[in-house]
Amino acid sequence: MKRIKMLVLLALIISGCSEGKKFDLVKEQKALQGKANSINTDFMRIRMEVDSLAKEIVKLYEEQDKVLPGIDTRKYQLASNGVFTKPVDDGGSAIFVSGYYPINETIKKAVYFTEPIDTAFKALVKKYPEIVQVYYNDANSMNRIFPFFDVLAQYEAKMDIPSFNFYYMADEKHNPARKALWLGEPYVDPAGRGWMVSAIAPVYFKGKLAGVPGIDVTINRITKRYILDNQENMTMIIDNSGNIVTAQEMAINILSFPPLFEHKYIETIKQDTYQKETFNLALSKNIQVRNIADQILTKQKELIEVEINNEKITIIASFIPELNWHLLEILK
Repeated sequence: MKRIKMLVLLALIISGCSEGKKFDLVKEQKALQGKANSINTDFMRIRMEVDSLAKEIVKLYEEQDKVLPGIDTRKYQLASNGVFTKPVDDGGSAIFVSGYYPINETIKKAVYFTEPIDTAFKALVKKYPEIVQVYYNDANSMNRIFPFFDVLAQYEAKMDIPSFNFYYMADEKHNPARKALWLGEPYVDPAGRGWMVSAIAPVYFKGKLAGVPGIDVTINRITKRYILDNQENMTMIIDNSGNIVTAQEMAINILSFPPLFEHKYIETIKQDTYQKETFNLALSKNIQVRNIADQILTKQKELIEVEINNEKITIIASFIPELNWHLLEILK
Protein backbone atom coordinates (compact mmCIF):
# COMPACT_ATOMS: atom_id res chain seq x y z
CA MET A 1 0.00 0.00 0.00
CA LYS A 2 2.83 2.37 0.90
CA ARG A 3 4.55 1.51 -2.39
CA ILE A 4 1.40 2.46 -4.36
CA LYS A 5 1.12 5.78 -2.49
CA MET A 6 4.78 6.52 -3.22
CA LEU A 7 4.29 5.77 -6.91
CA VAL A 8 1.21 8.00 -7.04
CA LEU A 9 3.10 10.81 -5.29
CA LEU A 10 6.04 10.42 -7.68
CA ALA A 11 3.69 10.55 -10.67
CA LEU A 12 2.12 13.73 -9.32
CA ILE A 13 5.54 15.32 -8.85
CA ILE A 14 6.61 14.41 -12.42
CA SER A 15 3.28 15.61 -13.76
CA GLY A 16 3.66 18.86 -11.85
CA CYS A 17 7.14 19.42 -13.26
CA SER A 18 5.90 18.68 -16.74
CA GLU A 19 2.98 21.06 -16.33
CA GLY A 20 5.33 23.72 -15.02
CA LYS A 21 7.50 23.40 -18.08
CA LYS A 22 4.45 23.50 -20.32
CA PHE A 23 3.16 26.62 -18.56
CA ASP A 24 6.54 28.34 -19.03
CA LEU A 25 6.55 27.38 -22.71
CA VAL A 26 3.09 28.83 -23.17
CA LYS A 27 4.25 31.99 -21.44
CA GLU A 28 7.29 32.24 -23.71
CA GLN A 29 5.16 31.72 -26.82
CA LYS A 30 2.73 34.40 -25.73
CA ALA A 31 5.57 36.86 -25.06
CA LEU A 32 7.18 36.12 -28.43
CA GLN A 33 3.89 36.58 -30.25
CA GLY A 34 3.42 39.90 -28.46
CA LYS A 35 6.85 41.08 -29.61
CA ALA A 36 6.17 39.94 -33.19
CA ASN A 37 2.87 41.85 -33.15
CA SER A 38 4.66 44.94 -31.84
CA ILE A 39 7.27 44.80 -34.62
CA ASN A 40 4.53 44.25 -37.19
CA THR A 41 2.55 47.26 -35.96
CA ASP A 42 5.61 49.53 -35.88
CA PHE A 43 6.61 48.66 -39.43
CA MET A 44 3.06 48.86 -40.74
CA ARG A 45 2.93 52.46 -39.52
CA ILE A 46 6.18 53.27 -41.32
CA ARG A 47 4.87 51.76 -44.56
CA MET A 48 1.76 53.92 -44.24
CA GLU A 49 4.01 56.96 -43.73
CA VAL A 50 5.92 56.36 -46.97
CA ASP A 51 2.59 56.02 -48.77
CA SER A 52 1.62 59.45 -47.41
CA LEU A 53 4.98 60.85 -48.53
CA ALA A 54 4.34 59.64 -52.07
CA LYS A 55 0.96 61.40 -52.12
CA GLU A 56 2.54 64.65 -50.87
CA ILE A 57 5.21 64.49 -53.57
CA VAL A 58 2.59 63.93 -56.27
CA LYS A 59 0.97 67.20 -55.12
CA LEU A 60 4.32 68.99 -55.45
CA TYR A 61 4.57 67.79 -59.06
CA GLU A 62 1.03 68.97 -59.72
CA GLU A 63 1.61 72.36 -58.07
CA GLN A 64 5.29 72.90 -58.97
CA ASP A 65 4.70 76.26 -60.64
CA LYS A 66 3.13 77.54 -57.42
CA VAL A 67 5.96 76.16 -55.28
CA LEU A 68 8.97 77.36 -57.31
CA PRO A 69 8.70 81.14 -56.57
CA GLY A 70 9.27 80.48 -52.85
CA ILE A 71 12.51 78.50 -53.28
CA ASP A 72 15.98 80.03 -52.83
CA THR A 73 17.78 78.36 -55.73
CA ARG A 74 21.11 80.08 -55.02
CA LYS A 75 22.10 77.46 -52.41
CA TYR A 76 22.29 74.74 -55.08
CA GLN A 77 25.48 74.42 -57.14
CA LEU A 78 27.10 72.32 -59.85
CA ALA A 79 30.21 70.65 -58.43
CA SER A 80 33.43 70.17 -60.42
CA ASN A 81 32.62 66.46 -60.97
CA GLY A 82 29.31 67.31 -62.64
CA VAL A 83 27.10 66.61 -59.62
CA PHE A 84 24.35 69.11 -58.80
CA THR A 85 24.27 69.52 -55.03
CA LYS A 86 23.73 71.75 -52.00
CA PRO A 87 27.16 72.20 -50.36
CA VAL A 88 25.99 73.86 -47.12
CA ASP A 89 23.72 72.27 -44.51
CA ASP A 90 20.74 74.60 -44.09
CA GLY A 91 18.86 72.23 -41.77
CA GLY A 92 17.11 70.43 -44.61
CA SER A 93 17.99 67.51 -46.87
CA ALA A 94 21.22 66.85 -48.66
CA ILE A 95 20.97 66.94 -52.47
CA PHE A 96 22.80 64.71 -54.92
CA VAL A 97 21.96 64.77 -58.63
CA SER A 98 24.54 62.34 -59.96
CA GLY A 99 25.00 63.64 -63.49
CA TYR A 100 24.09 60.25 -64.97
CA TYR A 101 21.97 62.42 -67.24
CA PRO A 102 23.47 65.82 -68.13
CA ILE A 103 22.20 68.42 -65.68
CA ASN A 104 19.67 70.70 -67.38
CA GLU A 105 17.03 73.16 -66.20
CA THR A 106 14.30 70.50 -66.09
CA ILE A 107 16.39 68.35 -63.73
CA LYS A 108 17.23 71.38 -61.56
CA LYS A 109 13.56 72.31 -61.42
CA ALA A 110 12.72 68.95 -59.78
CA VAL A 111 15.34 69.69 -57.11
CA TYR A 112 13.73 73.05 -56.40
CA PHE A 113 10.04 72.17 -56.26
CA THR A 114 10.56 69.04 -54.12
CA GLU A 115 12.26 71.07 -51.36
CA PRO A 116 9.07 71.49 -49.26
CA ILE A 117 9.02 67.71 -48.62
CA ASP A 118 11.97 68.27 -46.27
CA THR A 119 9.49 69.30 -43.58
CA ALA A 120 7.85 65.88 -43.68
CA PHE A 121 11.26 64.14 -43.75
CA LYS A 122 12.39 65.88 -40.57
CA ALA A 123 9.10 65.14 -38.80
CA LEU A 124 9.36 61.41 -39.56
CA VAL A 125 12.94 61.08 -38.29
CA LYS A 126 11.89 62.84 -35.10
CA LYS A 127 8.69 60.81 -34.65
CA TYR A 128 10.01 57.27 -35.12
CA PRO A 129 13.08 55.97 -33.24
CA GLU A 130 13.48 53.19 -35.83
CA ILE A 131 13.94 55.55 -38.77
CA VAL A 132 17.52 56.61 -39.62
CA GLN A 133 16.88 58.49 -42.87
CA VAL A 134 14.17 59.51 -45.34
CA TYR A 135 14.69 60.29 -49.01
CA TYR A 136 13.22 60.87 -52.44
CA ASN A 137 14.92 59.51 -55.58
CA ASP A 138 13.73 60.52 -59.02
CA ALA A 139 14.03 59.12 -62.55
CA ASN A 140 16.93 61.51 -63.34
CA SER A 141 19.12 60.11 -60.52
CA MET A 142 18.33 62.82 -58.00
CA ASN A 143 18.65 61.89 -54.34
CA ARG A 144 17.05 64.22 -51.77
CA ILE A 145 17.93 62.74 -48.38
CA PHE A 146 17.59 63.71 -44.70
CA PRO A 147 19.51 64.00 -42.39
CA PHE A 148 22.10 66.05 -44.28
CA PHE A 149 25.57 64.56 -44.92
CA ASP A 150 28.48 65.04 -47.33
CA VAL A 151 27.06 63.36 -50.43
CA LEU A 152 30.09 64.19 -52.57
CA ALA A 153 32.30 62.17 -50.24
CA GLN A 154 29.88 59.24 -49.98
CA TYR A 155 28.43 58.83 -53.47
CA GLU A 156 30.11 58.34 -56.82
CA ALA A 157 29.35 60.76 -59.65
CA LYS A 158 27.11 59.49 -62.47
CA MET A 159 25.47 56.91 -60.17
CA ASP A 160 22.43 55.36 -61.87
CA ILE A 161 20.02 55.54 -58.93
CA PRO A 162 17.05 53.83 -60.68
CA SER A 163 19.22 50.71 -61.11
CA PHE A 164 19.09 50.08 -57.33
CA ASN A 165 16.47 47.93 -55.59
CA PHE A 166 15.09 50.83 -53.54
CA TYR A 167 13.97 52.35 -56.84
CA TYR A 168 13.17 49.63 -59.36
CA MET A 169 11.20 47.49 -56.87
CA ALA A 170 8.56 50.25 -56.99
CA ASP A 171 8.27 50.30 -60.78
CA GLU A 172 5.43 48.96 -62.92
CA LYS A 173 7.14 45.63 -63.55
CA HIS A 174 7.88 44.82 -59.90
CA ASN A 175 4.96 46.68 -58.32
CA PRO A 176 2.02 46.76 -60.77
CA ALA A 177 -0.36 47.51 -57.89
CA ARG A 178 1.54 50.79 -57.32
CA LYS A 179 1.42 50.35 -53.56
CA ALA A 180 3.79 51.11 -50.69
CA LEU A 181 5.88 48.08 -49.72
CA TRP A 182 8.81 46.86 -47.69
CA LEU A 183 12.15 45.68 -49.06
CA GLY A 184 12.48 43.02 -46.39
CA GLU A 185 15.81 41.52 -47.44
CA PRO A 186 18.62 43.52 -45.81
CA TYR A 187 20.99 45.29 -48.20
CA VAL A 188 23.96 47.64 -47.89
CA ASP A 189 22.97 51.31 -47.91
CA PRO A 190 24.89 53.38 -50.49
CA ALA A 191 24.49 56.37 -48.15
CA GLY A 192 26.78 54.76 -45.58
CA ARG A 193 24.35 53.52 -42.91
CA GLY A 194 25.25 49.83 -43.23
CA TRP A 195 22.74 46.99 -43.43
CA MET A 196 19.14 48.11 -43.69
CA VAL A 197 15.61 47.52 -44.91
CA SER A 198 13.43 50.11 -46.63
CA ALA A 199 9.79 51.07 -47.08
CA ILE A 200 9.21 52.53 -50.55
CA ALA A 201 6.32 53.81 -52.65
CA PRO A 202 5.98 54.94 -56.28
CA VAL A 203 5.26 58.49 -57.39
CA TYR A 204 3.43 58.61 -60.72
CA PHE A 205 2.98 61.86 -62.62
CA LYS A 206 1.27 62.07 -66.00
CA GLY A 207 1.19 58.29 -66.19
CA LYS A 208 4.94 57.76 -65.68
CA LEU A 209 7.03 56.75 -62.68
CA ALA A 210 8.60 60.08 -61.67
CA GLY A 211 10.36 58.86 -58.54
CA VAL A 212 10.34 56.80 -55.35
CA PRO A 213 10.37 58.05 -51.74
CA GLY A 214 11.88 55.75 -49.12
CA ILE A 215 12.20 55.33 -45.38
CA ASP A 216 15.21 53.44 -44.04
CA VAL A 217 15.53 51.38 -40.88
CA THR A 218 18.97 49.93 -40.14
CA ILE A 219 19.43 46.38 -38.91
CA ASN A 220 21.47 47.88 -36.08
CA ARG A 221 18.40 49.83 -34.89
CA ILE A 222 16.21 46.73 -35.17
CA THR A 223 18.73 44.72 -33.15
CA LYS A 224 18.95 47.27 -30.35
CA ARG A 225 15.21 47.90 -30.21
CA TYR A 226 13.77 44.40 -30.56
CA ILE A 227 16.50 41.79 -30.02
CA LEU A 228 18.86 42.96 -27.29
CA ASP A 229 16.02 43.83 -24.90
CA ASN A 230 15.84 40.15 -23.86
CA GLN A 231 19.15 38.85 -22.55
CA GLU A 232 17.70 35.72 -20.93
CA ASN A 233 16.78 33.87 -24.12
CA MET A 234 18.39 33.54 -27.53
CA THR A 235 16.44 35.58 -30.10
CA MET A 236 16.76 35.70 -33.89
CA ILE A 237 14.95 37.11 -36.92
CA ILE A 238 15.04 35.35 -40.29
CA ASP A 239 13.41 36.36 -43.56
CA ASN A 240 11.14 34.07 -45.57
CA SER A 241 14.11 32.60 -47.46
CA GLY A 242 15.91 31.61 -44.26
CA ASN A 243 18.45 34.45 -44.25
CA ILE A 244 19.40 35.67 -40.79
CA VAL A 245 18.33 39.31 -40.49
CA THR A 246 19.70 39.74 -36.98
CA ALA A 247 20.35 37.59 -33.92
CA GLN A 248 21.84 37.50 -30.48
CA GLU A 249 25.36 36.11 -30.44
CA MET A 250 24.38 33.04 -28.41
CA ALA A 251 21.69 32.15 -30.95
CA ILE A 252 24.24 32.42 -33.77
CA ASN A 253 26.67 30.20 -31.89
CA ILE A 254 24.22 27.42 -31.04
CA LEU A 255 23.17 27.12 -34.69
CA SER A 256 26.85 27.03 -35.76
CA PHE A 257 26.93 30.24 -37.81
CA PRO A 258 29.86 32.70 -37.94
CA PRO A 259 29.40 36.10 -36.26
CA LEU A 260 27.28 38.66 -38.11
CA PHE A 261 29.20 41.76 -39.18
CA GLU A 262 28.74 45.42 -39.99
CA HIS A 263 29.52 46.42 -43.57
CA LYS A 264 32.85 48.24 -43.98
CA TYR A 265 32.75 50.94 -46.66
CA ILE A 266 36.05 50.31 -48.40
CA GLU A 267 34.62 51.70 -51.64
CA THR A 268 31.41 53.31 -52.85
CA ILE A 269 28.40 51.05 -53.40
CA LYS A 270 27.78 50.65 -57.14
CA GLN A 271 25.11 47.93 -57.11
CA ASP A 272 22.67 46.07 -54.87
CA THR A 273 24.62 44.27 -52.12
CA TYR A 274 22.97 41.58 -50.01
CA GLN A 275 23.98 39.26 -47.17
CA LYS A 276 26.01 36.20 -48.17
CA GLU A 277 24.45 32.72 -48.26
CA THR A 278 26.70 31.89 -45.30
CA PHE A 279 23.95 33.25 -43.04
CA ASN A 280 21.00 31.22 -44.35
CA LEU A 281 19.39 28.54 -42.19
CA ALA A 282 18.01 26.73 -45.21
CA LEU A 283 21.52 26.42 -46.70
CA SER A 284 23.32 25.41 -43.51
CA LYS A 285 25.79 22.52 -43.64
CA ASN A 286 24.04 21.14 -40.54
CA ILE A 287 21.07 18.98 -41.54
CA GLN A 288 19.27 19.75 -38.26
CA VAL A 289 19.48 23.50 -38.93
CA ARG A 290 18.16 22.96 -42.46
CA ASN A 291 15.32 20.95 -40.92
CA ILE A 292 14.52 23.85 -38.59
CA ALA A 293 14.27 26.16 -41.60
CA ASP A 294 11.98 23.71 -43.38
CA GLN A 295 9.73 23.34 -40.34
CA ILE A 296 9.35 27.13 -40.02
CA LEU A 297 9.38 28.32 -43.62
CA THR A 298 7.57 25.48 -45.39
CA LYS A 299 5.43 23.86 -42.72
CA GLN A 300 4.75 27.04 -40.70
CA LYS A 301 5.56 25.28 -37.43
CA GLU A 302 5.64 27.50 -34.34
CA LEU A 303 7.20 24.93 -31.99
CA ILE A 304 10.19 22.74 -32.84
CA GLU A 305 12.20 20.44 -30.60
CA VAL A 306 15.56 19.36 -31.97
CA GLU A 307 19.00 18.13 -30.92
CA ILE A 308 21.99 20.08 -32.23
CA ASN A 309 25.57 19.18 -31.33
CA ASN A 310 24.29 16.75 -28.70
CA GLU A 311 22.21 19.46 -27.05
CA LYS A 312 18.42 19.42 -26.93
CA ILE A 313 16.80 22.78 -27.66
CA THR A 314 13.28 24.08 -28.20
CA ILE A 315 12.62 26.72 -30.84
CA ILE A 316 9.46 28.83 -30.88
CA ALA A 317 8.54 31.03 -33.83
CA SER A 318 6.12 33.87 -34.61
CA PHE A 319 5.43 35.31 -38.06
CA ILE A 320 5.78 39.04 -38.85
CA PRO A 321 3.57 39.44 -41.96
CA GLU A 322 4.43 43.10 -42.63
CA LEU A 323 8.04 42.18 -43.42
CA ASN A 324 7.57 38.49 -44.25
CA TRP A 325 9.94 37.69 -41.38
CA HIS A 326 9.96 35.10 -38.61
CA LEU A 327 10.89 35.94 -35.01
CA LEU A 328 12.55 32.97 -33.31
CA GLU A 329 13.50 32.20 -29.74
CA ILE A 330 15.77 29.34 -28.73
CA LEU A 331 15.09 27.79 -25.32
CA LYS A 332 17.41 25.37 -23.55
